Amino acid sequence: MPQGSVLGPILFLIFINDIVSTCCGNTTVKLFADDLKLYSIYNSDDGVLNLQQSVDRLVHWSKIWQLNFNLSKCHVLPIRNRIKSANNTQHTYLLDGFCLNNVALFSDLGITIDSNLSFKSHISTIITKALQRVGVFFRGFSSRRLDIVRKTFITYIRPLLEYNSNVWNPSHKYLIDKIERVQRQFTKRIPSLSNLSYLERLRILRLESLEARRLHFDLIHYFKIFNNLTSTNQSDYFTFHHPSSITRKTEPFLIKPLNKPNYLLTSFFYRSIDCWNYLPVSVKQSASLRVFKTKLLTVDLSHFLIGSAFFN
Repeated sequence: MPQGSVLGPILFLIFINDIVSTCCGNTTVKLFADDLKLYSIYNSDDGVLNLQQSVDRLVHWSKIWQLNFNLSKCHVLPIRNRIKSANNTQHTYLLDGFCLNNVALFSDLGITIDSNLSFKSHISTIITKALQRVGVFFRGFSSRRLDIVRKTFITYIRPLLEYNSNVWNPSHKYLIDKIERVQRQFTKRIPSLSNLSYLERLRILRLESLEARRLHFDLIHYFKIFNNLTSTNQSDYFTFHHPSSITRKTEPFLIKPLNKPNYLLTSFFYRSIDCWNYLPVSVKQSASLRVFKTKLLTVDLSHFLIGSAFFN
């Protein structure tokens, strides 16, 4: 198919649409353009066998349709329970006779995923990229007008620190502070604001702390899920408790599971449950996403923030 054509991407998607039929057992396939991921959740060798069978069927499909894989870009990323990882053995998978490498981390659609789902490597990567752009701005531009400085930060630097934050938003204070330090240092280098506190600099520039923004992004996505604005089935990840009509508070609230390991309790589907329950009913029952975003800005959520931005 000719590159740059209008119909090319659509025809390509039609061409590979039946690739999902290659899966067997509990193996799942995910597609994004020409990027394909196979994954399986298992506790026994049966899951390993199902995943290898799916890979074999995928190879068979590729040969029928003459669409070869780039073996240099094919890897295996084992994701394990940190507590049990020392006892887990690495399994070998073959792609058309080629032994796939087991890797400890891998970049997928701009997110660096590691085998423990800690996202420390991803956070270090985005901080490095953001600081590089901060340096480019202050070395390459002489103007320090606040409107120009603000627009530069929110256009070219902040997006690096917020892309898909629902996936990797950290819960450890030291990681939260490392990310916040980028905005803290950027605003500190503005001569007219350098003698002010961090919160005063944010107020003058009409900026929010990065931690507060990530919390808002979590809550906004919660709202989307609960109002069927995404493909995520809320019953698969969330449980609502509906109090009796004789209780003081009758509105339903989310239940936060207690029997999950810490690394799951800090994931997207758990970490902001308390904050969501705290929101006034009038906010949670907003008529639209736009209204919810507007009302959310009026709620003080600072006591849910653990970073240093609000303490010094």
